[in-house]
Amino acid sequence: MMVSEKLYRKFQFGLSVLGLVISLYLTAYHYTSVVPLACPDTGIINCANVLNSPYAYLFGIPIAVFGMLFFVIEIYSLLRLGMDQRFLINSIGIGFVAYFIYLEYRIGNICIYCTAVHVIVTLLFALSLYEELRHK
Repeated sequence: MMVSEKLYRKFQFGLSVLGLVISLYLTAYHYTSVVPLACPDTGIINCANVLNSPYAYLFGIPIAVFGMLFFVIEIYSLLRLGMDQRFLINSIGIGFVAYFIYLEYRIGNICIYCTAVHVIVTLLFALSLYEELRHK
């Protein structure tokens, strides 16, 4: 049974919105003292260590800001662009996910919010790869 194209897009859209919300939360944590970080701070899962690490910034900008940008572009691509462009966007995204996982390894801690974003980007990549291969 083939999943309808409309349902397929809604699932991708929902994943992208969820990723955007998580990225907004992490960006708000970086830029305000009002947003608390709801995450364990002991053991291997320690969001504070990851998010306050020097690795949490790219060109002096919190990585979460780039996450927001990625998901805004992803949402735009779902609404306005073709599958080839989405596949390219998601290929870039999965490359960054691999790099960010490596950084968490270097830090020695895992951020559960970052991991949630990594899973979302991986799913979006897998879906766009499937879509790309299905239409070839």
